[in-house]
Amino acid sequence: MNGIQLTWDEKGQTLEPVVRNGSLVTGDILAQNQALLLCLHNGELKERPAVGVGISGMLLDHDPIFWRTRIKEQLEMDGQTVESVRITLAGIDIKATY
Repeated sequence: MNGIQLTWDEKGQTLEPVVRNGSLVTGDILAQNQALLLCLHNGELKERPAVGVGISGMLLDHDPIFWRTRIKEQLEMDGQTVESVRITLAGIDIKATY
């Protein structure tokens, strides 16, 4: 899926649209949307308070099945077709498409 590309501001605190030559930059936003869904906590988006996994809460948790299910649910709510979600010691592997 194509959409507006986002980048962090100079301070690394705010996401801003990418602008080149006075125009918004568009491109594939699958990985961008997946990263946003993982990072956002429920209630952070006023327009859609149910959106967000809040992956930082996984830090000291010992229930990877709960987190795998939560990630899959959020991706499906976003309209993605999820093939698999794997949580390993090295990271989270997501295979999904729009």
